[in-house]
Amino acid sequence: MKKDILVIKLGGQFVLNNAWISSFMKALTNLLEKGYLVVIVHGGGPQADDMQKKLGIPVKKINGRRITDKDTLMVVKMIYKGTINTELVTEALKHQIPAIGLSGIDAKLALVSRRPKKKITNQKTGNTETVDFCYVGDIETINKDLLVYLLEKNYVPIIACLGVDQNGQIYNINADSLATAIACKIKANKLIFITNVNGVQKTNGSSQYFHKLKLDEAKNMIAKKKITDGMIPKIENVETAIKNGIKKVQIVGAFHKKDQWLEAFINQSYGTVIYGGNYE
Repeated sequence: MKKDILVIKLGGQFVLNNAWISSFMKALTNLLEKGYLVVIVHGGGPQADDMQKKLGIPVKKINGRRITDKDTLMVVKMIYKGTINTELVTEALKHQIPAIGLSGIDAKLALVSRRPKKKITNQKTGNTETVDFCYVGDIETINKDLLVYLLEKNYVPIIACLGVDQNGQIYNINADSLATAIACKIKANKLIFITNVNGVQKTNGSSQYFHKLKLDEAKNMIAKKKITDGMIPKIENVETAIKNGIKKVQIVGAFHKKDQWLEAFINQSYGTVIYGGNYE
C-alpha cells in the first residue's frame, strides 16, 4: 500500500458528543476522497464508568488505567463492542463511509496475554502497590493481514478495544495501546489521539497547551506530576510509537468544523505534536 495511512484513536468522551462525531465523519469523508487510508480505534471509558455505577459495580483505576475484574469485563464487552462500536459504524454509514465494525477479538486481530501483577507507584498516594489488573490484556501480536486486506478494499475498520488470548479468553485492552500497536504494525504515517482536552497542558488545569513537545520533556513532566491520570498511558504509548518508527504523534481535542479536523489531520495544525528527534 502506497497511500498514507492514518490511525486515529477516538476517546470515550469524544463519542458522547453527537456534534463532534458528525463533523468528524464529514472530515473523514474528505480524507478518503483525498486518498488517505484510515483505521479508527475507540475507547469508551466514561460510558463504562457510567454503566458500572448504574449496576453497582465499583470503578477501580490506578494512574489512569482500569482494573478489569469479571463484572467489569462484562460491562466493557457490552459497552465497547455492543453499543459504541455499533453506533460509530452506523454514523459512518450515514456519511457513505464504507465502515466495518470490529474488535481485537475478530480473527485474533489483537492477540493478547493476561497482564502480570505489577508493582506500581500510585501517583495519587505516592505509595508503591502490587496491582492485579485482572482481565486486562497486553498485546502480543496484531493481525496485520486482516487490516491490510480491509484497507486495500477501501474499507474503514472501526475497532473496539477488546482482545483475546490463545485460549479464547476475552480481555480489556487500553485503547491507546491498541491504536499504537496497530499503527506500528501497519507502519502508519500518522498516529492521532483524539481526546477531551486540546493537547498536553503546560500546567495542570491550564487552558494553554504545548504545540510541540519532545518525548523526553513529556516523560519529565510525568516524573514531576505535571502530567497525570489518563494522559500518562497516552505518553507511554507515544514513546512506544516513536521507538517503532513513527516520527510524530499528535494529541488533539475535538472540533465542530470539518475544516478544522482536516487541518488537524493533514497539517497537524492543532493539538500537541510529540516527537523523538528533530521536529520537521
